[in-house]
Amino acid sequence: MAISNDRQGLFLHFHRYLLYLYEKAIREECGYKGYQPYWDWTLSWEDPRKSSVFNGSPASMGSNGAVIPNRTSTTISAFGITLDMPPATGGGCISGPFSNNYTVNLGPIAYAPYGPDHGLGYNPRCLSRDISSVWSNNTKPSDVVRLIQSSPDLGTFDTNLEALDGVHAGGHFSMGGLGLDAYASAGDPAFWLHHAMVDKVWGLWQNLDAGDRTKMVYGTGTAFNIPPSANITLDTLVDFGILAPKQKIQSLVSTIDGPFCYAYV
Repeated sequence: MAISNDRQGLFLHFHRYLLYLYEKAIREECGYKGYQPYWDWTLSWEDPRKSSVFNGSPASMGSNGAVIPNRTSTTISAFGITLDMPPATGGGCISGPFSNNYTVNLGPIAYAPYGPDHGLGYNPRCLSRDISSVWSNNTKPSDVVRLIQSSPDLGTFDTNLEALDGVHAGGHFSMGGLGLDAYASAGDPAFWLHHAMVDKVWGLWQNLDAGDRTKMVYGTGTAFNIPPSANITLDTLVDFGILAPKQKIQSLVSTIDGPFCYAYV
């Protein structure tokens, strides 16, 4: 799914519904009674380790990873992009929530040492993080404001949001660990809080002109249009594989229409 739904015109719609499916599952299958929280990067960009998301408290998503000294850079490769990531502030297993009762099984896929079967095989291990203020520096309040104010259409908004120096990459890469692996990043519980914030920023942008911006589409249905595919329309179907039936784009454009009924505060 990562290959087919990042870096193309379905990115925002796909993740909005994926968040819905995730919240629905933890409510119905796990007895969760709350709502889907979001990680407001603009409050913690200076040092995400101090955020209530990553401070290791009982209500957090666990801590930064234990410090592993003398590490070398991690080279990640995904969607035709290769990037060297210098070690940051941790690198090892986290503590707190998700440290003793949680196992990561998929990957690594985007960087070495790869998991079995090119990263797709069973590879149980702890959840690790390597929180980086270099990347969180791309999630400042001014970055979010600039993204919203400088994007007159959906194509510009999504292109800027998904850029290497954009808030989407800033959130993922500032977590380190699974956050560096586009194919396995959902294995970190903080993934869902990060993408809820991405969805919030999209919703804020939409609400500046909801009449037009909930009807905007752009791009094609393949990452970087490779291989070439048809242009997205409001009738384009978004494929969720075994998770759920396909959904038309037009049912996923508004947080208060289609299957959705929520607002961000």
